[in-house]
Amino acid sequence: MQSVEYAVIGGGVAGTATAWNLARRGAETVVLEADELASGASGGPGRRGVRAGGRDLRELPLARRAMELWPELDSLLGAPTGYRRNGLLSVYDVEVAGVSGWQSLPARAQAQQAAGIPCSIVDREQLDAMQPGLAADIRVALFTPEDGTGDHPATTRAFAKAAAELGARVLEHTAVTGLVPHPDGSVTLRLAEGDELRVTRGVVLAANRAVPRLLADSFGLSLPVWEKATQVTFVAPPPGFALNHQVGHTRRSLSVKLTDEGRVMLSGGRPGGWDAASGVGTPDPAVLRATLADVAATIPALAGAEVLAVDNSRADTSTIDLIPVVDKVPGHGAVFAGTGWSGHGFALAPAVGEALASWALDGERPEALRPFTFERLGVG
Repeated sequence: MQSVEYAVIGGGVAGTATAWNLARRGAETVVLEADELASGASGGPGRRGVRAGGRDLRELPLARRAMELWPELDSLLGAPTGYRRNGLLSVYDVEVAGVSGWQSLPARAQAQQAAGIPCSIVDREQLDAMQPGLAADIRVALFTPEDGTGDHPATTRAFAKAAAELGARVLEHTAVTGLVPHPDGSVTLRLAEGDELRVTRGVVLAANRAVPRLLADSFGLSLPVWEKATQVTFVAPPPGFALNHQVGHTRRSLSVKLTDEGRVMLSGGRPGGWDAASGVGTPDPAVLRATLADVAATIPALAGAEVLAVDNSRADTSTIDLIPVVDKVPGHGAVFAGTGWSGHGFALAPAVGEALASWALDGERPEALRPFTFERLGVG
């Protein structure tokens, strides 16, 4: 039986980022991907948001570290990630009770600034200069200037390439069907082809949708997460249209970005149809209508824009409190898991990979990972 010090299960952005951080510290590492790199939530069309603005407060330390790393990644990895920083305008119109309303803005701005995330409150006059054409009822926004977007498949492949150049093995079409822990702390991975691999120091489960099954089959743990395939719509902008910043609406399920091809990408979290058994998504016409209505009410110039494509082929996993699980598997000190990203994983991946590798190598949980426990979800 072959052996390796560290194994990362899953060839998405979290897995490849972890593998690169392990390899750059000299650890013998293998990445095992059941399909191809970026074939799950780390793939798909368009661009993915790289944001710290509007996050759950527990994510802010990771977000701050990620925002420090993103501008350096192309140079560090020696490959393009497609990252660009154009700032995020989170717009507010009518007041809503709780943290979704504009009255909460000073408190959110203070919390983000205290966590090291630059941001400012922008009034309507400033908004008109920063992003002309917003709907008349939008009165204020929170601007996070260091937010941006990235190419998620390119980033995943860049991490994998850099890890391989440091000696890590990246094995595609190599599915892991089970884990067998041993009293000495090592773990045997059972592979779909009938082979086995002995891992002597640590295993990181980063296969997102496959993590709950591996936890249930191998350790008898039931992780309360579910799958959701966010529906993404691409529309043609009218002549002369300019999107100077990302625009997110705090009351509507809407995020507006510009793609490299000049198309306008509409997302925001609404799920389309998804069959977890087959792994196939089906666009939902009702979701499309709601998305188009929301963008028309936010940026009137996009009302009636031609729909070019609708996609919900990539599913993510979600938790009840909408923050991920990044923790040791209870009772198994050499096995770590990252899942339940709730749509937040891509932007955080550089910091998560760094923190997970540090924990696996040094044996001490990084402070930024303390909120993301199994225990908070009743698993233990």
